[in-house]
Amino acid sequence: MFDRLNRALQQHLDPNRTPAQPRQPTLETLLPGDVVSFWDAGDNVVQAVLECREELNRRETVWRWDLLDEGRVLEVTPEGNTLYERTAILHQSSAEFETLTADPEQGGVLKAFEARVRQGTAARNPTLFEYDSRVYRVVSTGIFDARPLDQAAYPNLDVWRDINPSNPGDNVYFELEPTEDTPGDDSGSEVLGIWTSHIALLFGRPLKAGDIQTIYPRAEQEGQR
Repeated sequence: MFDRLNRALQQHLDPNRTPAQPRQPTLETLLPGDVVSFWDAGDNVVQAVLECREELNRRETVWRWDLLDEGRVLEVTPEGNTLYERTAILHQSSAEFETLTADPEQGGVLKAFEARVRQGTAARNPTLFEYDSRVYRVVSTGIFDARPLDQAAYPNLDVWRDINPSNPGDNVYFELEPTEDTPGDDSGSEVLGIWTSHIALLFGRPLKAGDIQTIYPRAEQEGQR
């Protein structure tokens, strides 16, 4: 044991020893505790990271949802990144929740859209949803598996905490787009819905390369160095 301690001490004191390189996080490698600095919106600390995947027709798609402080969510995908700047929770008791989730014959939006996709009429017969005096078109739905990264539990927030880790079929996402054009900086040009127990509607905009000033790594614990 003492020989091992002596070797470890000598390696630590060795002037030729190559120092450990500091971690340099990117959007694709964010961890809880990292800080993302935006040019126009200050700094946000990463509160949680969810690694997500969806398998459809034997093809797997992988992406990340990074939950930031101040209620922001950063979506990182191979196709591009989106910054969601506000979230609305539609509880099960709300009319909007029922409108989205009811059966098609009762006016349910999501199931009506899926039926039209199967019939091949979704593009010619768009499925619309009105919220907060604006009209949106449903453009996609799906189910997902999500695993918290570097943490034991899901974020303790409405909808997020109720993600089912064992049955992806209970975790539904859908995407909406406005039927009217919005300004490029309008935080409503991209709308993501997440349905577990209740529904979270996230409103955001595409993230451009110049939107991020820098990313700071989290302060590592002494025992992790």
